[in-house]
Amino acid sequence: MSKYAPRTRQIERQGIALIATVFTALGHNWNENQVDVGIDGWVELVKKPKRKATGRIVLVQSKATGVPFRPDAPVTYVCREEDLRYWLNGNAPVIFVRSHLASGEAYWVSVKDYFAAHPEQRAARKIIFDRDSDRFDKDMDEALWQLARPRHDGLYLGPPPVREMLLSNLLPITRVPEVFYAAPADVRTYFQARGRLREADARSLRAWGLASDTIFTFHDPAATAIECLCAGPADAIATEEWAQSDDSVVQRQFVQLLNGALEEQTWPAARRGKDHDTLYIAAPEDLSSVEVPGRSSQMRTIVKTYRRDDGSVRYVRHLALDRRFRRYDDVWYLEIVPTYFFSLDGYWQSKFAAKQLSGIKRIERHRDVRRHVETWSWILRGEVDLGGMAPDPNRRLLEFGPLADVELDNSPEHEMASPEETADSGFNVGSDEAIDNGKAA
Repeated sequence: MSKYAPRTRQIERQGIALIATVFTALGHNWNENQVDVGIDGWVELVKKPKRKATGRIVLVQSKATGVPFRPDAPVTYVCREEDLRYWLNGNAPVIFVRSHLASGEAYWVSVKDYFAAHPEQRAARKIIFDRDSDRFDKDMDEALWQLARPRHDGLYLGPPPVREMLLSNLLPITRVPEVFYAAPADVRTYFQARGRLREADARSLRAWGLASDTIFTFHDPAATAIECLCAGPADAIATEEWAQSDDSVVQRQFVQLLNGALEEQTWPAARRGKDHDTLYIAAPEDLSSVEVPGRSSQMRTIVKTYRRDDGSVRYVRHLALDRRFRRYDDVWYLEIVPTYFFSLDGYWQSKFAAKQLSGIKRIERHRDVRRHVETWSWILRGEVDLGGMAPDPNRRLLEFGPLADVELDNSPEHEMASPEETADSGFNVGSDEAIDNGKAA
């Protein structure tokens, strides 16, 4: 299994490294802040040739990107309102650096000077860089000296950003198999392929797909029953090739692998619903209730059987989720959409399921939805004991991190931005890929 490090964090670190490299080349002292609250660090200017530290400083904020700058469009960035207030409402000089490491492009502006010269951009919070005069390189030294102020001047910034953390329903994938396998298919349809796996007593193998006469799978066919689906030897392919592909067909096929892997590693605790999007917690054979620990040592019921007065089963309620795999900023997430599955006997769906679901949805509140999402996150991360229904740990193909949280500005004068303004300023679920789940028919 390979660790699935978020690429955005790597890009951020590379952006800081670029800034340090440029300042070092200019002969100045770069100091990185250990905690970023809107300022990544500061540079102290050094006089040449005696290398005398002057005590004159400039504060620096970096925003690196992995997306190339378009040659036919200006380089821009939309700032967060709370960050702008932090930088502008003080006397400390602050520069903002925008960079794309792969192309070696980096640009900068003095935040106060820019918005003083372009007041029309203040409401939009938008910086438009000049590709010629704003380059972040050795030619910026004179401008730095004009901008820097002595540290003993009592430099200060505005009040630090006040932010609230909002817990999302996105579970980041932190580990995937390092390779997957592709082999010529000896079957033409999913129906035929599943039939062969049933004959081989390997129905629980789900981490595979079929497309263009090719079987692709996280399992080595030579070592598993997947071999019965193949017409020839398999090639090993780096999973990263598909995980980071921008081809929509490849993305759908990769999502098929992720869905299959999720189904396989949660078996027998969870089963796939009739609509294929839904995963629900399976009921024990005796239809007894299933409980798992929740918050504050309270137990949460994830399977409950409702009976008539004579003891016969009315229906069984199962904790469930509608799953969608999505990629944001080069990181894959499982989106947990909380729902319930209602069965007649622990398996077959109740014919009144839609009515039963709408009834429980009407009475649920935000707290219930949050508990629902958190419970699934604990189950999928292996943090709760499911007893005899516990999945086989040897089939753990995917590993998940904690639920992603979203940083919100909680300042009283905060103004909501339009999607266009926020597209490049933070966690924006509308700005990246929302991949079709690629379910097999």
